[in-house]
Amino acid sequence: MARTSYREQSRTFLAQAFEELARDDLRQASEKGWGAASQMVKALAQSRGWRHERHDLLHSVAQRLSVEERDRAYRRLFHVAGDMHTNFYEGHMDKDEVTSNLQHVARFVEKLEELLARG
Repeated sequence: MARTSYREQSRTFLAQAFEELARDDLRQASEKGWGAASQMVKALAQSRGWRHERHDLLHSVAQRLSVEERDRAYRRLFHVAGDMHTNFYEGHMDKDEVTSNLQHVARFVEKLEELLARG
């Protein structure tokens, strides 16, 4: 059986995040949002030969992208995804905040998809 690529897994998690949101499972929606962002960061890092096997390295990838692309949004949007990960454990966000954050995560995933398409 073929292993799912990081890119494919990101898209799956993003769809699941919005499904969980529709069911009002804010913690699961949050965790799937984090998963979507982190898997796409891994896809981009892998495509560039960058290390990506730990949380701190994922943050380093987002920081590096912000610098290389001269766009602070990469770091900022990945930080939003990290807040979603925290919400899975703490449950401190309401539905409006989770909804807004998932929209930001979707934007982040799209930005990384564009970078992957550029090569």
